[in-house]
Amino acid sequence: MTKGKKPGDRSELLTKEEMDRLFWVVSSDLYFKSLYTLLKNTGRRIGEVYGTYRDKKLTGGIRVKDIDFENKTLKTFILKTKKRKLELECINCNSKNNNKSKFCKECGTKLPAVDKSKLYYDTMDEKVITLKDEVIFALKQYIKENKLGQNNFLFREKSLIYLKKQIKVHVKKAEIKKNFSLHGFRHYFVTQMKRAGMSNEKIALWTGHVRPETLNIYNRMVPKDIEDEINNVTL
Repeated sequence: MTKGKKPGDRSELLTKEEMDRLFWVVSSDLYFKSLYTLLKNTGRRIGEVYGTYRDKKLTGGIRVKDIDFENKTLKTFILKTKKRKLELECINCNSKNNNKSKFCKECGTKLPAVDKSKLYYDTMDEKVITLKDEVIFALKQYIKENKLGQNNFLFREKSLIYLKKQIKVHVKKAEIKKNFSLHGFRHYFVTQMKRAGMSNEKIALWTGHVRPETLNIYNRMVPKDIEDEINNVTL
């Protein structure tokens, strides 16, 4: 589970019929229709699409110039926290030690505590993906309607808090009795890819997961799938 999230924050997987109902609810709202279409068809994190907060400031997010309509590609950025390989110097014998060590490998002297502020650092990862015609059409329509320039962010006109609240409103209007969040579109995308027979390794190259095995948490069957499989078995 993502750090800082509570068990109740995990999004439940929607069926295709439920996803269609959700899109019907936002069919007349070009903003949410475009946003949801992009999320569902690309499996992007909301942080890549909208931006990621660091020290109360937004970093990243999609601008109009990040979309190449001619080649049907999208450039996205995601802020990731990585761990440095620090060496700890022994105050007794001056030898270098791995930052996971508590005692010097040479003389056994207790090493100073690791300065966690220097241990982690942020890096911006860039990825270019192709877009389906459905996404291209939705984004073109949205950009034209809102008269967005090349340097304009696509979805920043509304706050991230508002988006997180509205997805709950839309789910309720669609009469879906499940806990579904913006991250749920990523769950839906990955699960659909796995059902189509794609390997974790291939999906991870697209989604940006560092460890392909992490994708196993997305492979959650919904009751309707199980029901269909059971009913198709000849007894």
